[in-house]
Amino acid sequence: MNHEKSSADDKTGAGQPPIEEEPADAAESVRTMPGSLLLAQRETLELSLQHVADELNLTMHYVKALESDSYDKLPGDVFVKGYIRSYARLLGLDPEQMLDIYREFTTHKLARKEEAIKRYARRRMDKNRPWIIFSGVAFVVVAILLWLLSTGNESGAPVAASGLGAGGAVGGIDAMPVFDTGSAADPSAVSDAGASSSAGEILAETAVGTVEEASTVTLPWPGDDRLQINFVEDSGVEIEHRGGEEAYREVQLAGEQLTVHGSAPFSIVLDNAPGVTLRFNGRQIDFSSNIKADNSVRLNIGL
Repeated sequence: MNHEKSSADDKTGAGQPPIEEEPADAAESVRTMPGSLLLAQRETLELSLQHVADELNLTMHYVKALESDSYDKLPGDVFVKGYIRSYARLLGLDPEQMLDIYREFTTHKLARKEEAIKRYARRRMDKNRPWIIFSGVAFVVVAILLWLLSTGNESGAPVAASGLGAGGAVGGIDAMPVFDTGSAADPSAVSDAGASSSAGEILAETAVGTVEEASTVTLPWPGDDRLQINFVEDSGVEIEHRGGEEAYREVQLAGEQLTVHGSAPFSIVLDNAPGVTLRFNGRQIDFSSNIKADNSVRLNIGL
């Protein structure tokens, strides 16, 4: 064990990867993710996961969580910082510099989550706008129809009155139905009502079509694999794939569908996993056993 530590120390000068500060918009680059730096350095020093776990008195599960930046699988922020400091010291890296990278990573992730919440609010407003417009148009159409019907009734009143004058008292009783018949049979009222109803149906179909077009998102990434995600409830989603540096992070609304073409494996994080269904290359994926207490889930599909 001591011999392996000595060998690791000898290789530190030649094998340690440079740690450079990245711009703020590149904080999620693989080069500046703390877990990726630890993994790269461990592989450079040719140390096994078991060796690292034994040296740090941790389980291999915890070491893998550190190297994949899966900090939600670890006890808490205080423990994570201690693990990173010890791991960096074991690999010959600067512990304080690694902690700075970790803080930048978590700060950027929090800011990204807040931005996703803002986008969610904007998208919710945009999604409801067609229905608000449609409701306003429908109200106007109904008002026009009621006005046309009332106008038709008023135009039938003189006909009923003239019948009463010509037929006397008995004729007045026989003439009473003429008032209703005249209003219902008014050609102009029927014609205008039919035209208004057709206009309302066209506007309704247009509004519904607009919402349906916005309910599907397709990501044409390089690769032959296909991932289809249906959102029964609102959920945040993060997706990456092996085929390139493409990534997708968004808040999807209930009823929306996301289709991704790319190269497996896909790395997926869902905030509200019970409200989501997955299909990979046409096959339904059951991930219910992986859902955590906060309803989130982290998956690697297509390994």
